[in-house]
Amino acid sequence: MTVSPRSQVAFAAVMVALSLAAFAAGCSKSHGETEGGGAGEKPHDFIRYDPNHAPHDFIKIETVQEVSGATSISLPGRVSFDEDHTQRVASPIDGRAITILVKAGDRVRAGQPLLQLSSPSVGQIQADAQKALSDLSVSEKATERVHKLQAEGAVAEKEVAQSEGDLRKARSDHARATAQLKALGVSPSDPAVNAALRAQIAGVVVERNVLVGQEVRADQATPLLTISSLDAVWVLADVYEQDLGLVAEGDAVTIQVPAYPGEKFAGRVGHIGDVVDPATRTVKIRCVVPNKDHRLKPEMFAKVDVADNGRHKVIGIATKAVLTDGDKTYVIVATEGNVFRLHRVDVGPESEGRIRVLGGLTPGEKIVTEGAIFMKREIENQ
Repeated sequence: MTVSPRSQVAFAAVMVALSLAAFAAGCSKSHGETEGGGAGEKPHDFIRYDPNHAPHDFIKIETVQEVSGATSISLPGRVSFDEDHTQRVASPIDGRAITILVKAGDRVRAGQPLLQLSSPSVGQIQADAQKALSDLSVSEKATERVHKLQAEGAVAEKEVAQSEGDLRKARSDHARATAQLKALGVSPSDPAVNAALRAQIAGVVVERNVLVGQEVRADQATPLLTISSLDAVWVLADVYEQDLGLVAEGDAVTIQVPAYPGEKFAGRVGHIGDVVDPATRTVKIRCVVPNKDHRLKPEMFAKVDVADNGRHKVIGIATKAVLTDGDKTYVIVATEGNVFRLHRVDVGPESEGRIRVLGGLTPGEKIVTEGAIFMKREIENQ
């Protein structure tokens, strides 16, 4: 990096002033004694320095203030399917795919056939449905007869309860068999060996994992087809636990993705997770984002800016005031008598040249923003 002659002169002037100030401070106290006059604290953690003796644009001091939290926080995230409007198609029976009726990218309507399966299980399901219907009819008649006898006092309460229990079971078996036939698109009476799997929602076929002639199993983990309505998507983001107070359901969010530089997509926080990840100390939040033109694609990386609508006050300082040393962060605090000390702080997200302070500073304190790195070196070199 090239340093201009003017900057070199300014830097030299500051270094001379700092060195003289440090020398004077060192002469004014005994070894191991700190500014407060006590022993046992770390020596040389401060310098005395009058910023008025340096070029006015080299050392700058800022008063720490609380600001509205509505400046938002930025979170890493990714685009995901709206799971409330997504169907992962699986087969309820074992069989073989004989016809694939859709391909990836096709728009489908609710109830539309997607693929046909050939399976010997279809006939068994039809037989089970017929038996369930017959059992239901018998149970209904038996219960009706028992109730008549009960009115005449000719039957025990135990028999009435048994008959009503049989009727409930028959109704349950019939409903289950009917639901299986409906899911397979099979008539309960017409003989069939083929079944049709249908779309339960309207949307786009975003994934197809089945081929003609492929064996299909009811217990396979991979869905045959995935259908999703991409008119809205979810954006999942990670928020640090110390930032949870700045996020609430319903807050407005702004989404940016690398695919469309400079463009922003508006959404809202739909849900905040209930569990903190023990490894990252973050909580998942789910944002719902309208996606009428389907430009946001699942699995895109995203940056999520969440505005807290000014519910909280936070401390924000200039990013250049923060000094790092490994995994620790510091600022230089100006105290009375032109004494400048290194001060440990905890910081959060950075945005637009400002960084949020999570701990270590209070409003009203004064910190160095310009020239902090040079003052830190002088402190460390004493």
